[in-house]
Amino acid sequence: MEVINLTESADRSFTDQVRQESGQDLAQCYQCGNCTAGCPLSADFDRPVHQIMRLTQAGIKDQVLGSRSIWLCATCESCTTRCPNNIDVARIMDVLRHMA
Repeated sequence: MEVINLTESADRSFTDQVRQESGQDLAQCYQCGNCTAGCPLSADFDRPVHQIMRLTQAGIKDQVLGSRSIWLCATCESCTTRCPNNIDVARIMDVLRHMA
């Protein structure tokens, strides 16, 4: 298991930029894992969708934008339809690709 030091790595401007560009409230994600469970490509991701969401919330910009997962996302919106908080996760993944 990889340990991430949130106090040294956090980039709040990254989180704010993702929030602003996607129009989604990242704080609403509580890591239920439904997005990952519904993703048909999650077996090929280096980081599951819910982990990308958590790293984005925490402002871990380098790991999020350097992740292979954001490029493998097919934007099928399975994650979005399964989200109990109506977060458009596919939109966030799209924004992350544009930022990368």
